[in-house]
Amino acid sequence: MTPPSKPRRGFGKKIALLCAAGSLTCSILTLGATLWFWFIGGQPVITGSLGATTFFFFSAAIVLYEMSRPQPPLSSADEHS
Repeated sequence: MTPPSKPRRGFGKKIALLCAAGSLTCSILTLGATLWFWFIGGQPVITGSLGATTFFFFSAAIVLYEMSRPQPPLSSADEHS
């Protein structure tokens, strides 16, 4: 019986991981812009839009990261019988 191999990321999953990192970076940048506009007393429409954009980028980063996770290999039917 061979030991189970460690699951690896394929090409598409690596792209999803890079996009997740980019989305997380954008969420950090928009969070900084949101806080900056909030503290200087900027227009509420801009501050609210930046807050919504921060939430979007952060949630997209979570989804993309979960998509990039390697799945464990399926066990064969012979092991269960």
